Parts: sequence; C-alpha cells; structure tokens
Amino acid sequence: MNSRDYIVAFELRSAADCPNDFDLPRAAASFDSGVFLPRDDPDWFGRYAYPPRVLLLSGNTFWVVPHPSAKEGPCHCEIERISSVESGHMLLKGWLGFRGAGFHCTVPYNTRGHPPVLRFMRRFRGRWLGGVEQADTPPVVLGGEHDVKFANALEDELDPGEAVAAGFFQPPGEFRRRWPLRRTRWTPGDLLAKTGSRLIWITDRDRGSRLQYGNVTSYAPLRAVRNLGVASREDGWHLRVDLDGEVSWLIPIEIERCPDAENFASLAKQRAVNLNPRTR
Repeated sequence: MNSRDYIVAFELRSAADCPNDFDLPRAAASFDSGVFLPRDDPDWFGRYAYPPRVLLLSGNTFWVVPHPSAKEGPCHCEIERISSVESGHMLLKGWLGFRGAGFHCTVPYNTRGHPPVLRFMRRFRGRWLGGVEQADTPPVVLGGEHDVKFANALEDELDPGEAVAAGFFQPPGEFRRRWPLRRTRWTPGDLLAKTGSRLIWITDRDRGSRLQYGNVTSYAPLRAVRNLGVASREDGWHLRVDLDGEVSWLIPIEIERCPDAENFASLAKQRAVNLNPRTR
C-alpha cells in the first residue's frame, strides 16, 4: 500500500515496521527507534503542504527521511550537535524543529499523531540529555502564579522523574482599547523552567501575537547554554539565552518583571553555565 494514503502516525521499532515505499539510507536502516508521520491533509485544490516522513534514531544519529515522491534527500545530524528543539502546536497544526551548528530542520505534522510523536521524543531526549536528575531541593518559583494553560503545558512537557529546580512565569496580560472601538486584547505569556538536565521555554507568543489555542515549547540541554541574562534593546527588555551553534532565544520581558527574570537567570546560570567550560 502507498504510504501517502496513510493518515495515522505510528511508531517504528525496526525496518520491518517502515512502509515499503520508503528508501532508508543504509546508515539508518538498523535504527533503534522511529516514528512515521503521514503527509498533510489536502487543501481545496488537492495539494499537500508536506510529504510523509519518518524520524529515526540510529545509534548517536538523528535522521529525517522524506517519502521518495518529495524529491528531497534525507537529513541527519549527530545528536550531540543538536543544541535545541522546538515543539509547537496550534489546533491540528504541529511541528518539530531541531537546531544545532550547521543543522536546522523543521518537521510539520498533524497533531492527530501526537501520542506516538510524544513517545518518540521522550526516547530522543533520553539519548540527547542523558538520565533524569532528581531535584534535591524545593523549586524556586519566580514571577506570577501559573495559570491552567501554562501549568498543564509544563506538566505535559516534563519527562517521568524530571523535576523543576527553578522557574519564572510572565503571565499573559489583558488590556482593553476603548477608542475608536472597544476591544479586548491579550499579550502573550512566557514560562521558563530549569530542570536537572535542560532549560525549557514555553510561550504562546507567535510573531508578537498570542496563540489562544496553542503554544510553543523550546528546550536545550544545560551543556549547550553559553550565557543567559536580562538585557535592554531598542524594543524593550529581554531575557537572552545564548546557545551553542545557533541564534539566541530573545524573550520580551515587562519592565516590572525584570527583577524576577534576573533572579531566575542567576539561579539557572549556577548550574547551566558551569557545565559548559567554554563560558568560563
């Protein structure tokens, strides 16, 4: 059967589980774990935005292999070279982004396939981040109180046994415009958390506006963090996180939240920066 007709994502445990019409590179054929992602639903004109793909873990290498009909070659990267991952969703629109030195790959998918994607990404993180470290002290929580949306997003993101050591939350803000038309608008929210192995940023920020029915999560291993701190720019204050091999995270911070953001950065740097000898 042509895998372009599949509509369900599923796990791949061996090459025998991979659809027969995929041509796996020889180096990836003996993979340890994988997931099949079907192509996009067709638009009104029967066109598809992206082809079926398989994501694979083979030893210490991460692979993205598109269906041969896409006329695209596979891409791969050694896991240790990947400095951050982005995972976003907006209703049925989902995507995964992988970035590192000389490597940038974004994989869109339909969120109907989220459960097998979640299981694959947990196995990816287990190999990428190493073992989960238990927190030996209560978490330090700075900023506002978590709302339901962000609390659930953080709970869903944490792997079994993973605990938050420090966190900072900038809640979404509501403001009302009365002239010329009455209108209520929301500013996006941002949540940062440091665990024993990674730095996590969860936001509903999308090009300056707020994703009411979605969020974007970015995370990086502590060993990839070169520096972080609060800095002023022409467009306001930002919490800047510098990572190995890629552009920094720039998180807009309201001026009244800057002291809490600075305290979070100081707590996060105590472990994150010290793990990276290049920042000393």
